[in-house]
Amino acid sequence: MELPKLNLESLRTVPALQKILMLVLIVGGIVAAFYNFVVMPKNQMIESLQVELVRLDNEIQTLTLKVKHLDELIAANKQLEIELAKKKERLPPQEEAVMLLKQLSDLGVRLGLDIKLWRPSSQAEDPSKLFIRMPVSVEVEGGYHTAALFFDHINKLPRIVNVSDVRMGSAKIERSRVVIQTVFELTAFVATPEPKAPVPAAKAK
Repeated sequence: MELPKLNLESLRTVPALQKILMLVLIVGGIVAAFYNFVVMPKNQMIESLQVELVRLDNEIQTLTLKVKHLDELIAANKQLEIELAKKKERLPPQEEAVMLLKQLSDLGVRLGLDIKLWRPSSQAEDPSKLFIRMPVSVEVEGGYHTAALFFDHINKLPRIVNVSDVRMGSAKIERSRVVIQTVFELTAFVATPEPKAPVPAAKAK
């Protein structure tokens, strides 16, 4: 979504009170648009994926216990594993998620954002044990158009990265542009590591 450009020449003749009201309206519009077009769809996507992953995982476990009709069981189990694998394609391994978060930080800098804070928090495994959350506390400063462009890049990622707890400070003019301080929580969702096969004990001579 392309944001309208400010005409600084016309702003000089506008009273100070109207300038402040204009800035408040701009910031409010950005927050409302971001919540409606980025936060809500991402949250709905994550909830849907979590429910689907749990459902498929439960079905796989149930079918594994039913061994009477082996041929049908093998075919059905294989199909469920294929569906589960497709869902998990959007959940990268931990190493890839760490690299993805680093790329997002670099992207913000390239777009012109001043990264004031980029602090990873403790990872947390979901109760379903199907994915892990990797949260990062972020604080950036820059033009509102640049911040919106950064969030748009995050929204279009093939991997699931959620943005939450967005807080925007007061807008100010720096070098003929509107600058806003934005604080938010960035969370990458990664696949749980596959269990390692037990190593057989060495045979005694």
